[in-house]
Amino acid sequence: MTVRLQSMLALLVVLGAAAAMAACGVPTGDDTFNAIPPAEVPFGLAATSTTTTTTTTTVPVTPETTTAPSTTTPIRLDPAEVYFLTRGRLQPVVVELPPGFSADQVADVLEAGPPPDVGLDTLVEDGLIVRSTESRAVLTVDLDPDTFADIPSTQQTEAIAQIVMTMISSLRRVGLVNFTIDDEPISVKKGNSLLSDVGEPLSYEDYSVLLANPAPAAETTPTPQAEAAALSGDAADEATDSTSPSTTAP
Repeated sequence: MTVRLQSMLALLVVLGAAAAMAACGVPTGDDTFNAIPPAEVPFGLAATSTTTTTTTTTVPVTPETTTAPSTTTPIRLDPAEVYFLTRGRLQPVVVELPPGFSADQVADVLEAGPPPDVGLDTLVEDGLIVRSTESRAVLTVDLDPDTFADIPSTQQTEAIAQIVMTMISSLRRVGLVNFTIDDEPISVKKGNSLLSDVGEPLSYEDYSVLLANPAPAAETTPTPQAEAAALSGDAADEATDSTSPSTTAP
């Protein structure tokens, strides 16, 4: 009896609690909400939430550039022999000029004078050579009359030799040189101090005697015919000696 009473009391307590909770439940539906005026909203609750997005950009690494070695082909130059003076004798100096250089280009180098570090001199002054023309391996050099007249007559041979030997040595297509003044042929002194004929073409050999270091004379080798003739002559002499009668004193 007592146990049943206690159970019933407990059940009544649970039912009472459930009824109280139902009476205090949270209302639902649009009619159960009341709008709060903005002025009564606590500070900060009405602020708009802003989301900031940060974009990270990765810059690609620039590869190191390697400079390729230069492939520029150097300009090819051709040698030219320009003759200057040392104590009145001719000495060549090798210079390099662009391929296919002309007689006028060679004349410009000659008139410019020797390099300062070679200790040479010149009688070919700037303006001496007016122009040069080629025809059939002969180069005609026209000289300025006033500049040529300023060269002492005793040194004109060396001046002419400078021009002749420079042009023939430098220009492979040229074998002879003659001279004019105002396009009129003239005579000039050769290396042996004799005058050439008027307009006579002059060769390298006409002035080679003026070289500071002349080329040694080529040695000649006797031919077999010459040797045979010499041996024949020696044999003939011996035969003559053997057949000559001897003379004795009586």
